[in-house]
Amino acid sequence: VDSVSGEVKFCDISFRYRDDLPLVFNGVDLHIKAGETVALVGPSGGGKTTLVKLLLRLYDPLSGCILVDGHDIRSLRLESLRRNVAVVSQDITLFSGTVAENIGYRDLVRGVDLERVRLAAKTANADEFISSLPQGYETYIGPRGSTLSGGQRQRLAIARALYQNSSILIMDEATSALDSRSELLVRQAVERVMENHTVLVIAHRLDTVLMAERVLLLNDGRLQQIDRSTLIDGLHDLQSSPGLII
Repeated sequence: VDSVSGEVKFCDISFRYRDDLPLVFNGVDLHIKAGETVALVGPSGGGKTTLVKLLLRLYDPLSGCILVDGHDIRSLRLESLRRNVAVVSQDITLFSGTVAENIGYRDLVRGVDLERVRLAAKTANADEFISSLPQGYETYIGPRGSTLSGGQRQRLAIARALYQNSSILIMDEATSALDSRSELLVRQAVERVMENHTVLVIAHRLDTVLMAERVLLLNDGRLQQIDRSTLIDGLHDLQSSPGLII
């Protein structure tokens, strides 16, 4: 599959990490339409990240299937699947190299398209800070981007996902606090991305949750849709739930 429109279906998914461990999912169904933004909330350790790992085929479900544009992902080449699904993780992996190489790392072998790098960075609200670096896009950044702030690393991760030009974007939102300007820049970048991608957000902030078209609570291996007004009215109750991050 060269490109996909971005429809994702989890069909009656059950999964456990080992035979001696309890089920993480027990008959989970989820349909995300192409171009839709869905926020996933729930207790820490409740399976939100596991759902992403199943979509990327880091693991296969015990039963059920996952479809992308109607194709069972087990029938797709891994390279093809992962080219069409980009991940912006709270554990951003940056390597020793230039800023441009970190954004366009998928093309390191055949050559990074610098014009595309700049366009991705502008959309991700990263162009301004990159241009202020000593050598701009050719500035060398150390392992894990240790010379950059948390907000800068997040925007670079968004730029990398945009450069990859995947139809499906998984955003594992950072739990670490950012200063208010960085928070705004990251949120603006996320809003732009939501305009023309299928987005699944593992959300920890109410602002992000409210940008989604649907909000789903994952708890005890089950998915439950939460009405937006109920979410706002019941925010205090949700926040007081043990281990729930929002």
